[in-house]
Amino acid sequence: MSNKTKLQFFLILLVLFLCIVFYLIYFSKNDTKLTSKQKIITNTDISESSKGSSIKDILYESYDDKGNKFIIKSKTGTFDEKKKDEINMINVEAKIILVNGAIVTLMSETARYNSFNSNTKFIKNVKLEYLDHKINSDNIDVIFTKSKIEAYNNLIYKNSDIILSADKVELDLFTKNTKISMFNNSKVKIIKEYNGNN
Repeated sequence: MSNKTKLQFFLILLVLFLCIVFYLIYFSKNDTKLTSKQKIITNTDISESSKGSSIKDILYESYDDKGNKFIIKSKTGTFDEKKKDEINMINVEAKIILVNGAIVTLMSETARYNSFNSNTKFIKNVKLEYLDHKINSDNIDVIFTKSKIEAYNNLIYKNSDIILSADKVELDLFTKNTKISMFNNSKVKIIKEYNGNN
């Protein structure tokens, strides 16, 4: 093989390599901000039922593009037959470990976890703790793709200054801002207000 042929062969390989890299960078599918670091850690017992596949002792771990870590575990879960990315979980515990070291803990009787983007709807007897915020409610939605938490229905909110009843609380995990509101524009009901003497 002459030097000219070797050079032509090398140039063809180089062009093919650059085409593949260009395709992967600009045309590969990237629908969500989550990285592909999501994985199921344990799934010890899988069974089939009329409602879908069931699994015991579930533990999912995922990261968003900012490096925040989301860990969710449950005693049992069932994969939704209609929505393949969703898992209906029972006896749920979750933690969000933020890049700055702050930790959000959640517990509920049930949850609907989306394995594609980690967004989770916690349902029934939900408890949340984050910094000095404590929330008890019927529903809490963790919108992991937007670093946002929304709590609503039979909501009691507590922090170091106040205990109140409201219809909805929104926590922005990025800015740490909290918005407390009512659905019908009425005033939030203050149950107990702490003053400097307590």
